[in-house]
Amino acid sequence: MNATEKPTLPDLLATAAREAPDSLYASVDGEKRTYRELYEAACRRADALMALGCARDDKVGILLPNGLDYIELFFGAMMAGCIPVTINNRYKVAELRYVLSHADVKYLFTGAAAESDYLSVIHQALPDLNLATQEQDCADCPVLSHLFVLENPPHENLSAAAFDAYAAKPGSKSAYPQIGQDDVAFMMFTSGTTANPKACCLSHRSVVTNGIAQVNRWEMTATDRMYDPLPFFHMSTILPLTACAYSRSAFFGTRHFNTDEAVRTLYDEAITIGFIAFPTLTNEVINHPDFDGAKLPAMRLVNNAAPYSSLKLYDESFGAAVGVSAYGMTEAGGVIAYGGVHDSQEKRLTTCGQPFDGIEVRITDPDDCEAVLPLNQKGEIQIRGYCLFDGYYNDAAATRNAFAKDGWYRTGDLGILDADGYVAYAGRSKDMLKVGGENVAALEIESHINTHPAVLLSQVIGVQDDRLDEVAAVFIELQDGATLTGQEVIDHCKGQISNFKIPRYVAFVTEWPMSATKVQKFKLHDLALGEKLVP
Repeated sequence: MNATEKPTLPDLLATAAREAPDSLYASVDGEKRTYRELYEAACRRADALMALGCARDDKVGILLPNGLDYIELFFGAMMAGCIPVTINNRYKVAELRYVLSHADVKYLFTGAAAESDYLSVIHQALPDLNLATQEQDCADCPVLSHLFVLENPPHENLSAAAFDAYAAKPGSKSAYPQIGQDDVAFMMFTSGTTANPKACCLSHRSVVTNGIAQVNRWEMTATDRMYDPLPFFHMSTILPLTACAYSRSAFFGTRHFNTDEAVRTLYDEAITIGFIAFPTLTNEVINHPDFDGAKLPAMRLVNNAAPYSSLKLYDESFGAAVGVSAYGMTEAGGVIAYGGVHDSQEKRLTTCGQPFDGIEVRITDPDDCEAVLPLNQKGEIQIRGYCLFDGYYNDAAATRNAFAKDGWYRTGDLGILDADGYVAYAGRSKDMLKVGGENVAALEIESHINTHPAVLLSQVIGVQDDRLDEVAAVFIELQDGATLTGQEVIDHCKGQISNFKIPRYVAFVTEWPMSATKVQKFKLHDLALGEKLVP
């Protein structure tokens, strides 16, 4: 590896295991692995795959709950020259059938634990799956050759022990294939809220360079201890794991987010970086009766992606810790901009920070992807640089459609770029309402409604209207113990935002339909709206 070449993900882990062997790398619900222990476990998983006869670029599907097994398989598959496919564990039958087939998954690892029986859903998706043997012959997934069930297997020969036994067979250990920074590291599917999900191919260069940039932006060191309760199949965990490996920091995750566990971990483990990231989780933490941000002296930084009103609340809730935001997406290696520890509070609360070195951002007219807008004007965010994905697997048309000329990736997000180079996110371009011919960003309405002291979180959708074609409907989750009426929401909006932006429907919810990390707005259309209100 020359001076300008970035390490691969397995390189990062191997170097950390050599230089900080006894330092803690990962802890999941109290089960811990040092860098050396996790590296050695990943090597055993790589040896087992190679003993099975895996070939370069074979796809290894991982459909498991958060856990150390997940991390070991993820790194082990890459060491063996395979490409891990991180599968959203919320997917149901039709989605799984599509993903497993489309991604050409050859080796599939899953679980059948009582609270997360992924195997039963897979079996519904692939009814000719043979649950009595490792070797498979599925009509709906013809590439699939082996199945392993690491939790509660229906037969012992599908178990983790049966898979790991391959590593101990004579002649199982051989030199791992050479992989480089521009090779595909893994595949990750986008949410697919309105169509089949798309498989993003991400290179080692993209993810490792972003991980290093995260370390530099946040000044991470080996003394940092990061809490991240998010799904392991998502960039919101893979990128922090990468940053931790580079800085030799400790990563704390959990199988299932639980507020009691979250608050306890922040205190007991002297967490320095909170990567809670999403309002639905952060709100639960700060409203927990045992939470007191002033009693978290070790906490120095908290990351969230949220509207201004929420970021301001979080900045005030975590004591001396600095609150930062982020901007990114799977196709750009997870995150392309973070707020910095030395940014002013105004920049931290109103922007997502500056893009990392080597990444360009421009703002274009949403109706003309080649027309670049001046600074401080809202338009579509476009990205160019090392971070971009290698394309959508088996979907050349979607890959072409994702780019403007000269390699600019069209994010579909609205944003603003200021004179200092800071990016501010302003909502999805498709998350727009057309009220009486006027374009309205849902985020604009949500940001105002979120300022009401009784509101914990609001989500706005457009619903059909005979007179205005479309009007806003808002769904609201209230603060603990708070009360609010639809009319009070309307009154809160009057005189503050334009009349045509004021919601005509107000509904209250206690649970949100979620993807891995985001509210699935399209599912809100199935919920009752109640009576139409008049502003």
